[in-house]
Amino acid sequence: MIGQLRSELLKQRSTRTTLDLFLSMFALVALAVTLHAVSLSVDQLSTRSRQLEVFQVGSRAGMLFAGLAGVIAITSELRYGTIRPTFLVTPRRSPVLVAKLAVSTLVGLTFGLLAEVLMTTDAAVAFGARGIDNKLNAGDYLQLLAGGAVAAALWAAAGVGVGALIRNQVAALVGLCAWMFLVESTLEGFVPGFGRLMPGGAGLALAGNSGELSAVAGALLLALYTAALSAGGWRVTLCRDVE
Repeated sequence: MIGQLRSELLKQRSTRTTLDLFLSMFALVALAVTLHAVSLSVDQLSTRSRQLEVFQVGSRAGMLFAGLAGVIAITSELRYGTIRPTFLVTPRRSPVLVAKLAVSTLVGLTFGLLAEVLMTTDAAVAFGARGIDNKLNAGDYLQLLAGGAVAAALWAAAGVGVGALIRNQVAALVGLCAWMFLVESTLEGFVPGFGRLMPGGAGLALAGNSGELSAVAGALLLALYTAALSAGGWRVTLCRDVE
């Protein structure tokens, strides 16, 4: 088990994909937060609720890119065939899956924390430059950082499950992006309030920038989604032959 964890950590550290995801996330968060903070009027940004809406950008980006990292952790090996020697060296597939879930969760935690730090720093600078009083207190920032990091970690583990279920890397990556940016908002449009029960909405509640669901409820709901997707991907990987 220790060997599998070391191997998975080495793969994450040595592949350029992880670095590219980090850089892409940083660019997206910086651009989106700046545009929100600059384009909205001072009156629109003068309330705590509207400022939290700006901070949603970092939380969503952290969850999304953590999920993408989780998808890539399993689908890259399936895509390039390196999963075959991995399973030949470790015929019992469970330790391999445990290592991927554990390391992806750690990577997701890092993604989430860095996204929240960048978001809060960028927003604070933008608010200060425009003379806008920051309505968030220390407790709000603590929940943003801790809750956002945990939400991203759970999304990363769920991403491993999604990748194992779909197996096709492009389809899984596109599907995850579409879910975050399109599906949840579409469902919310058809059934008001339904979006808060989706993985993205639950993650926002955990990070404290959604007033529609408590942090505890969001954490439990997101944990259930993660457990279901991870279990599904686990079962498929154990039962299905490697192509």
